[in-house]
Parts: sequence; structure tokens; C-alpha cells
Amino acid sequence: MQSVRVNEQGQIDLPPLMMEKLGIEKGMEFFVIKRNGEYVFKPTSIDSIDGMRKICEGLSDELGLKSEEDIVQFSKEVRRERALQNANND
Repeated sequence: MQSVRVNEQGQIDLPPLMMEKLGIEKGMEFFVIKRNGEYVFKPTSIDSIDGMRKICEGLSDELGLKSEEDIVQFSKEVRRERALQNANND
């Protein structure tokens, strides 16, 4: 395992050997999600919507979201928390 660093421009520089081992090519795009305290990079595909749906499928189980109503309620709670954070930062 090799560490990488985020530079001052907010970019992550990957050594060429690491890119080769991971199958990463210049210009690739990734979804980045935080799951169980770890950052997960998932390559985007031509059909990004389906790709994001697959990434989120496991998250709904982890969060206990069983119905569409659960998802709507969770979304409202997240928005409310963000509004409070923004109000506290002003």
C-alpha cells in the first residue's frame, strides 16, 4: 500500500505504477462516496445514472431505508441538518 497526498489545488497525484496496478488511465472520472468511514472511488461509466444507483443500493440497506417514504424523510433530515450547519457558520 502506498499513500498519496492532496495537493494545494485539491488534486490527488497517483504515481504511474499505482495507476497501472489499479487500471486507472488519465482522464478517467470517479464517483467518490464515504462508506463506513472509508472513501470509496467508483469509476463512472457511460451510463452514470445506473452506476450511481448501484453504488447507492448498498447504502440504503446500511441506513435502514426500506421504502420511498424512508428515503424522502432521510432527504429532509439531511437538508435540515445542512441548513442548521449553514446558519451556524454565518
